Amino acid sequence: MSQGKAGTERWAAARVAANAAAHGVSGSAEYDDEVRARAVYSAEAGLSFFHTHAEGLGLILFFTSTVVASAVPWRRARALLWGLLGLGSLFPLGYLVYGVAALELGRDTGIALAETWILTPLGSATLAGVLGLAVALAARRRRA
Repeated sequence: MSQGKAGTERWAAARVAANAAAHGVSGSAEYDDEVRARAVYSAEAGLSFFHTHAEGLGLILFFTSTVVASAVPWRRARALLWGLLGLGSLFPLGYLVYGVAALELGRDTGIALAETWILTPLGSATLAGVLGLAVALAARRRRA
């Protein structure tokens, strides 16, 4: 990630300049520098979180999906769990939206959009899938 930092900063600063109204750029160098720095930082954070979550979440979902396939005997329960885990696999993409929306819509508006409409629903699907798997495993254990 550090190798692309300079290019990311230039691209993000250009997007802030192109969307000056969304960021509330005023023409005051001191104020505008702070606004630009916060937006650039948000974009970099989104890319960093994307990278981190994409590396780790895939392994977790691969493992849980495998457990669903081998340990959940009910077809509908498996389908539901796989659907939830499948949606959850898209969670890292929410951080790409986070970074881009912070630059295109303004920092606060873009982050709120990503958190409300992408990260929260997809993260909730992941958690619901993992919790559903735990419930299915407990139900299966009781039957045995």
